[in-house]
Amino acid sequence: VYYRVVVYIFNIEGGLLMESRVKIYADGGNRLTKIMEESRKPFDFPTIISEPEKELNYGLNFDFDLSDWNNDAAKLDINNMFVEIIKDGVSMGKMLVGKAAEEKGLLIRDRNRYQEKAADDVIMFCTIAGIAYNLAKYNKNYQKIDLTVNQPLIEYARNKEASANKYTENLMGNMKVLFFNIFNPSQVIYEVIFDIEKVVLCPEGIAAFFQYAVNEDGSLKEEFKNDMKTIVWDIGSGQINVAAFDGFKVAGVNTFEKGMFDCYEKISLILYNNFRDKLDRKPYSYEVDNMIRFSNSILKGKKGEDIDFSSIVKNVFDVFAYDLSKDIREFSKIKFMGACDSIIFAGGGSKILFDYLSKYLSNDYICVKSNIGEYDNVVGSMYYRMYRDVRSNIEG
Repeated sequence: VYYRVVVYIFNIEGGLLMESRVKIYADGGNRLTKIMEESRKPFDFPTIISEPEKELNYGLNFDFDLSDWNNDAAKLDINNMFVEIIKDGVSMGKMLVGKAAEEKGLLIRDRNRYQEKAADDVIMFCTIAGIAYNLAKYNKNYQKIDLTVNQPLIEYARNKEASANKYTENLMGNMKVLFFNIFNPSQVIYEVIFDIEKVVLCPEGIAAFFQYAVNEDGSLKEEFKNDMKTIVWDIGSGQINVAAFDGFKVAGVNTFEKGMFDCYEKISLILYNNFRDKLDRKPYSYEVDNMIRFSNSILKGKKGEDIDFSSIVKNVFDVFAYDLSKDIREFSKIKFMGACDSIIFAGGGSKILFDYLSKYLSNDYICVKSNIGEYDNVVGSMYYRMYRDVRSNIEG
């Protein structure tokens, strides 16, 4: 049984102003889904879903004792998300999400680079599941959500209105999300219900800029009130979003249809060609990413043999960074005749490639390294909303 507690805000005369909403920020990437509640620490998980096998008895003997099912076995765990989403009374499916899908899914293979995030069922499912996990983690239920979503620049530039309508259609509504015990699929361990009542879009790249240009009170930093020329390169898994700023004014945007997945796919091909006799198949791109992030570029081959591919990683990243540096110089020439004050490298790829890029660019540009990498856009969109709210209050 759930009891709904609603907080209302009243004006001085006692009149009802509005029902409070929880502000949540989401960046549905092709590789990672990033979620952040306002004033909370952001988190991420792989943007992957999969159907489970018919029976999920992972880690158990077939003759397990039913008395083994205790509270400790049924804790909410971001690495073991088994979720059903019911939107406006209609089920969107019961799926393994994130790490659970990678490790326990019926079949996982590389996904093609998305055409549009707004129309990508996997990204939408992961975004809603991530919002639900955030609410469950903080023991919140029956909440009204004010959602800010990062939008690829190419979608924003091509057809802003149509793209916005797709996001609204796919994300707004009443959500009932059930979290199941992955080791006992019939057991619901948590249920969360919420309404996404508002969806605001903030373009990627532009969002990342706001956290550098806006103070925590929503005011604009002094240096960006002048004619400081800045270019943000937001390096993602599937795309690179670029935004140029003359002071605080957008001077131009672009999207390059390449990203870290191109590096991972190239590394995968080299690995399979060089170590075909030690591998059963070509590693998937997401597996290469995981090995670089978490296993020091060590691949397990047949018979458990370790394959160190760190030199391959360095060579591929260096070539990619060199080619990208030429794009960066060309874009800077077009927008500012090469006279750019600073280049901000944002996104998850920036943490990986910064040293390589700096080697080719630092003699001519001030290169700024992101402190939060993959969270640049989701945190930046919070600063965007702060700035927008302050301006709305000033302008009445």
